[in-house]
Amino acid sequence: MLIEELKPGQEISLLINVNNNSLVFTSRVQETLPRKHTIFAEAVFKGTKPLSFRGKGVVLDILATTEDDKPHLFKNVSNVLLKRANGTFCYGFTTLAESVTYNRRQNYRCYVGIETYIRFGPNQAAHEAIIRDISSTGFAVVCDSDVKFIPGNLIHVVLNDQIEDFGEKYYFHLYGLVARIQELENGKVVYGCRLNNNVKGLDAYIMKKDRYRLKRRNGNDLKRI
Repeated sequence: MLIEELKPGQEISLLINVNNNSLVFTSRVQETLPRKHTIFAEAVFKGTKPLSFRGKGVVLDILATTEDDKPHLFKNVSNVLLKRANGTFCYGFTTLAESVTYNRRQNYRCYVGIETYIRFGPNQAAHEAIIRDISSTGFAVVCDSDVKFIPGNLIHVVLNDQIEDFGEKYYFHLYGLVARIQELENGKVVYGCRLNNNVKGLDAYIMKKDRYRLKRRNGNDLKRI
């Protein structure tokens, strides 16, 4: 995918790496300039001042999710902060390179920490549980020790979440085969499960959940680059 194939109005994530520190910002495509492999996007502000992402050691990547829910990563994008004739600011992002599919590895886990109910088989009682973490290929739930499953059992949980700042609600049915069992010191049990179904929109949820986590971690430490 080429960067000029992004659509006006599409949300993008700006992944900033500087001196081994990572920052994540949200922007939105305003228009494209295909002949110059360039897009223009909304400026990010700190207070009343737009942030510039140019400087020694600064590397900017752009992450975008397409209609097929595949995250595309544009690496080392050239960028410039521009001021339009009407006084508003925007970014010009340019790259000749095609995107690469942003592949969340199986061992990458995004922390969730949401209460749910876990079910096994038809007409079986539901048990309280917590979805501890999730990836594009699996999830882990924490249960009381009296909830017993064995490897290979197919379990069902519902992930119901609303991420602050985005105002978007997410509701997923997750079906997973138990692949790992871990007993914790507090008497709880962790069941690691491999997803048994293709969950539409899950990658986009993980991306925003992780972005929100990074934003909260950075907090007031965000500085103009």
